[in-house]
Amino acid sequence: MRKIIIASVVILASSYSIASYAKDPCKTLACMAAKSGGEFGSVGDSDCSGAIADFFNIVKKNKHGFRPGKTSDARKQFLMECSGAQENTAAVNRVISMFGRVKG
Repeated sequence: MRKIIIASVVILASSYSIASYAKDPCKTLACMAAKSGGEFGSVGDSDCSGAIADFFNIVKKNKHGFRPGKTSDARKQFLMECSGAQENTAAVNRVISMFGRVKG
């Protein structure tokens, strides 16, 4: 019985995504690129409010407070999870340079 429980826990744990953020990185990339004046064009604020909030909710801190460099790295990692991010590295870099170190 114990082996069955352990096997069940292992199977359940492996079925969950390893990604740190369960939100849609592609939508966030499109909205943030539009916000930064990028080539994605204009996306309506109502369509993007959640995606923009997802981006700014990625915040890294330690006992001394906000860590802008680590926050920027985590936000870039999240955006790079989008399947189209490799072809749009200029857009990712522009978003990160404008908003990566901004405190959420």
